Amino acid sequence: MKLIVGLGNPGPTYEKTRHNIGAMVADSLVFSYGEKYSVHKRSGTETATVRIGGEPVMVAKARAYMNVTGRQIGPLAAYYSVTPDDLIVLHDELDIDFGQVRLKQGGGEGGHNGLRSLTSAVGTRDYLRVRLGIGRPPGRQDPADFVLKPFPSATRADVDLLIANGVDAAELLVMQGLEAAQNVVHTW
Repeated sequence: MKLIVGLGNPGPTYEKTRHNIGAMVADSLVFSYGEKYSVHKRSGTETATVRIGGEPVMVAKARAYMNVTGRQIGPLAAYYSVTPDDLIVLHDELDIDFGQVRLKQGGGEGGHNGLRSLTSAVGTRDYLRVRLGIGRPPGRQDPADFVLKPFPSATRADVDLLIANGVDAAELLVMQGLEAAQNVVHTW
């Protein structure tokens, strides 16, 4: 089974922040298939199963804070024997221009504590990633402060497009694999 994980922080305080764009994409994906989340009893994550290209795919969000995401996602992945090739992580990326989506497998965490926690829990960095560009903070603003701020209201249409493109990128990864999906997504 493939597992798509949307990284984010729980609760209304964080739901519209840049750091939660991965969770926003996961929500959009689940809702686009007419599904709803339920709590997975063994891991404590919110999960929903959708069919992408006829294949069942579990979509999950941790109900724990970003820095300890792995505590819930690790046991979920282990329970379903998800391999790194079948684990797709949706996350915010400072080093990609706002609105861009990039795909890759493996690599470092780049200071992203959610990725660091997940890597520690699953024992490898070699999972698939849908990197959702939020851009760098302006001036000398602290990146940690920047990611925990909501997107400006003037960028709502651009955020909606980023979410839609993130959903499309995740679906392409499931249906076509990394290289074919990159050939499409990296031209957007």
